[in-house]
Amino acid sequence: MKTVTLPKTKYEALKKQASLYEKIFRYSPERIFGTEIYSKKRIKEFLKEDKLDKKTRSRLQKLLSSL
Repeated sequence: MKTVTLPKTKYEALKKQASLYEKIFRYSPERIFGTEIYSKKRIKEFLKEDKLDKKTRSRLQKLLSSL
């Protein structure tokens, strides 16, 4: 890990900016960015549904190889 030296005034300004950004992203992401937070159960459901059956996979591979 490298050490970086900054003047104290510059450090304090960066610290305040980081704090402001943290407040914005932490407390209002859903209103500003449309961010959704999913539970582990819901993520497992997404992963389960994100699979192709053999027939569909074969058709897709044929289609892609023809391009």
